[in-house]
Amino acid sequence: MLEVKKRKAVSQDPKILLLYGPPKVGKTTMLSKLDNLLILDTETGARMVDGHILEINSREDLINLIKDAKTGHSFTYIAIDTIDKVVQWAEAAVCSEHQVSALADLAFGKGWGLAREKVMNTIKTLSSLCDHLIIIGHRKTAKAIVDGADTIEPESLEITGRLKNMIMADCDGIGYVFRDEEDKLKVTFKANNALEAGSRSPHLKGKVIDFDWKLIYKGKGK
Repeated sequence: MLEVKKRKAVSQDPKILLLYGPPKVGKTTMLSKLDNLLILDTETGARMVDGHILEINSREDLINLIKDAKTGHSFTYIAIDTIDKVVQWAEAAVCSEHQVSALADLAFGKGWGLAREKVMNTIKTLSSLCDHLIIIGHRKTAKAIVDGADTIEPESLEITGRLKNMIMADCDGIGYVFRDEEDKLKVTFKANNALEAGSRSPHLKGKVIDFDWKLIYKGKGK
């Protein structure tokens, strides 16, 4: 008979953390303040901050980085800044491989499925190469639907369709980055009708916190 002993939680810190919010709010600057972090800069947006930064300008660059990282590295954290470019490159790769001009040209939604597979494989692989993966994304602003209904399309990650849901489902923490009335940088892990956020980590679940890495990574944060 199979017997498995009860164990305590291995970690309370998010293995994969998704952070999104308004442009220029300070996400990349905050990445530069986390010790032992490698920033994969896909939009040349980290040129004004100090840190361990690699500019990744294509899917080929990303594949080569992964190959090099598999041989060994010393980073505790890896950040994708931003995931939007990774999605664009995956979609372009599928079109090139199947010699079509758009994903919709492949029958039965096959193109979108192949692109999703490439993106999720990239996330899975990068996550396996470090203790903690941070995904930075752009925001899609909330929209109210007023045609006889009180429905709100919440503020969320600016990636469309099923892929957005797949990325969010894989994340242990989804935080929305914003500045309060006193211009203090905050992260909310509290979802509501106008915002998608949340966390499996007990110390983050349903919380609105100062953007302080020690409050997010309690085990290892700076």
